[in-house]
Amino acid sequence: MATHISERVVAAVARHAPAPPPTGADTVAVACLDGEWHGLPARLLAEVLARHGWRVEFLGASVPAAQLATHVHRAGPDVVAISSSLASRLPAARRMVEACRATGTPVLAGGPAFGEDGRWARAVGADGWAPDARAAAAMLAADPEGPWFTEEPSDATPVDRTAREEQAVLHARRAELIRVAGTAVRRDEDIPDELADDLGHLVDFLAAAVFVDDPSLFDGFVRWVGSVAIPTGLRLDEVGPVLDALAAALADSPRTAALLRDAHGGLPTPVA
Repeated sequence: MATHISERVVAAVARHAPAPPPTGADTVAVACLDGEWHGLPARLLAEVLARHGWRVEFLGASVPAAQLATHVHRAGPDVVAISSSLASRLPAARRMVEACRATGTPVLAGGPAFGEDGRWARAVGADGWAPDARAAAAMLAADPEGPWFTEEPSDATPVDRTAREEQAVLHARRAELIRVAGTAVRRDEDIPDELADDLGHLVDFLAAAVFVDDPSLFDGFVRWVGSVAIPTGLRLDEVGPVLDALAAALADSPRTAALLRDAHGGLPTPVA
């Protein structure tokens, strides 16, 4: 509800105080990653860039890489700006970056999905990262062609072949892994939808952490999901058994299994 109200406010401001005509010929396409439905930050970025003189094409939420590639080939924007709040969408970010690179179009990333310092933007191959809309506008004004990394993010490593292969395994086995993990903690019960949702997010964040080879991404999600009290969702005392069940099922994926074991070792001790 809060997001919907905010979107209505942005629309009202844009309608009653429209951006001035573009001051140049450069165009930026703004899109959310495939599977990212939180489009308000991208919409705000689009409005800010329009008010800084850019021609803006706002493509909306959850844009598949194939559709983005079609648009870039057809419209030929000078820059593509991608937005996401969920780090679980980082593999989708890589696909979008590759689609743009095939046309020589630079990509500027933004949103919490890419880490507080933009480390995961570099890992997926983006040409830069901005912490907010004003910073993005300033970067594009200073250098419309990029790259826009102002400093080297810590622990930023490009995605390697092993990471891609193990992430692909997790993606292909997602439904199976949800069943394995659910059965490990609710042996005599049907898996509730809320639990299945939590486990699905856990597998997605695991895949993203493997993809960018950064355990802190998954550790952060594990700590968060264990602190959320949803009656039929994943409970704190179930997180450890779920990680163990997934590690056993993914023994043939060494990087993934090691990440799961390390995450289990970092769990807080349950209070009796």
